[in-house]
Amino acid sequence: MTSRVSSAWTSIRKLGVRRALSDTTDRLMREADVAAVRRAGFARVVVSGLLLIAVLIATRDVPPDALLVLHQIRAAEMTLTLLGLVGLGSAWLASRRLAVAWLPGLTATLDAVLIFSNIGYSHWVLGVPGTFFSVFPGIWVIPITMAASAIHYSPRLQAYVAALYVVGLGSLAVSGSSTTLQERERGLSEFASQFGWEANMIRIAMVLSAALILILVARQGRALLERAVRETTMRLNLTRYLPRELAPILSERAFASLRAGRRIPVTLLFVDMRDSSAYGETMDPARLAVFISSFRRRVMRAAAKHGGVIDKFTGDGALILFGVPTETGSDAARALACGRTLFDLIDRWNAKRRFDPPVRIGIGIHTGEVFCGVVGDEDRLEFTVLGETVNTAARIEQATKVVDCPFLVSTQCISAAGESDGWIAIEHPPLPGVTRPIRLMKPKF
Repeated sequence: MTSRVSSAWTSIRKLGVRRALSDTTDRLMREADVAAVRRAGFARVVVSGLLLIAVLIATRDVPPDALLVLHQIRAAEMTLTLLGLVGLGSAWLASRRLAVAWLPGLTATLDAVLIFSNIGYSHWVLGVPGTFFSVFPGIWVIPITMAASAIHYSPRLQAYVAALYVVGLGSLAVSGSSTTLQERERGLSEFASQFGWEANMIRIAMVLSAALILILVARQGRALLERAVRETTMRLNLTRYLPRELAPILSERAFASLRAGRRIPVTLLFVDMRDSSAYGETMDPARLAVFISSFRRRVMRAAAKHGGVIDKFTGDGALILFGVPTETGSDAARALACGRTLFDLIDRWNAKRRFDPPVRIGIGIHTGEVFCGVVGDEDRLEFTVLGETVNTAARIEQATKVVDCPFLVSTQCISAAGESDGWIAIEHPPLPGVTRPIRLMKPKF
């Protein structure tokens, strides 16, 4: 028994736990939350208006001497009007993205306050025993407000709303002294008018209102499911030809931009393993596959740490992009930090595996404008960056072999990163195939 109680309590606590979400998923969830608050607000307005009209029509012929019924009608009209105003206010705030996270709980609480104020008016002001709460008109509004809360798809909110009404109605049920069977019969005679066709028409309108809200909930759930499937399908297609860092974060609009192609400023880092052919000659195929995979893991780790996007692996080398899909002011600085991280990871790899000869790499970095986009037809699409900047970055990496310096960076990159104090210019022959004059720098230490 104790274990079951503990398991139930754990399940309840998990209702409030939000799993870690990716940036894209979090963005989609925020948009869905705003839309849900707006829909719930408008649903409250429509339902309150529908019920208010039903009450006005159905109570036209109530005799003026039925004071108890008239008081309850006035209280119902006031409650429905305030419920509509609560819905209108929440929809207005959601449209301006104000307090969106708090609105579902706040509106649900205000709903409960209004409903229990209506019921309390019948109980404490009109003197109707609390044990008669099941015939109070306000009771029929509770399923409607609970359905409205379901629009938000929040188990935590739904549990909170359920607790509000269960505790409130439970308090009414036990309030006051118990009544005898004869007292109940006399008390119920005062509610005889609530079982006529007029009252039943209002109840039917309430059932219709709850049904309309649940239809809205089902429609919203279907729309969210279709959007999730569409987004998932798009990303599965994108992962076939986009860098794995890009596919999860691209919206449909951003992908359309890449499909059209554009020119953007980026920082490119080329890394290449030195004398890799020597390892291929001395290792059996299985060990060589593990060796290259280990090297690539370290490249991916360095790129991920500094927000780089791996455009492609080329055998024992790689091209890492900084500033794709969106340029930031730190692209060049992050590229330099990524280069330093790569050297550190390779040094630790050498110390761990004691390679003989040790693994060595060359890194060249350059900043400039490139063409960035998805090219090809539907049968074979490919993400690519093209332009003189790409060619220059590749030549800088190759120059590391000529000047015997493993880390070379263009002055354009150093200037963009704002790190001139840590670098020194070097003499070097012109870069093959590069028409513009390029000055290269290496780390001082």
